[in-house]
Amino acid sequence: MRRILFLLLPLLLPVAASAGSLPDGGVTVQEVARSLQDMGFQTEITTDRDGDPLIKSMLEGAKFSVYFYECGGKPRCKSIQYAAGFAMNGKFKATQAAQWNRTKRFGRVYQDDEKDPWVEMDVDVEHGATTEALTNDVDRWKVVLNEFRKYIGQ
Repeated sequence: MRRILFLLLPLLLPVAASAGSLPDGGVTVQEVARSLQDMGFQTEITTDRDGDPLIKSMLEGAKFSVYFYECGGKPRCKSIQYAAGFAMNGKFKATQAAQWNRTKRFGRVYQDDEKDPWVEMDVDVEHGATTEALTNDVDRWKVVLNEFRKYIGQ
C-alpha cells in the first residue's frame, strides 16, 4: 500500500499545489475571473449599475453573469451570485418556477418583470474560500445552468 501511495504522490502534487487559500473577507473579481478562465471560460470584467464588480461569460451559448455583493468599496466581496436569464416571450409560467424551486437544491428560479425566467446561484465566500472551492462552485453552476436550460427547452 505504501508503495502505491509513493508512486501516486508525484501525480497528486500538482493538484494540491494548484489549490490555495484565499484571504479572509471574500474574493476579488480577478480571483473569480481566473477561476473561470482556468476552466476554459472567456470572461469580461466590468461593473454593474451600482459600481460593483461584474463578470460576463458564456456556457455553451448561454450568457451568464457573476455579480459581487457586500464589497463595501473594497476589492474583496463577501458573496457572489451566478445568474442567467432567458427571453421566452411569456412561455415560462410561475408554476414552472415553483416546480423547479421545490425539486432542486441548487439554483433559485424566478420570473422577471417581463415574465422571463432567471436562474441564480448564491455563494458565500466571506470566510475560508479557496481556489479549489471557487472551481467547485463553477462546476456546480455549470450543472445548474445546463439542467435549467434543459428544463426550459433552451
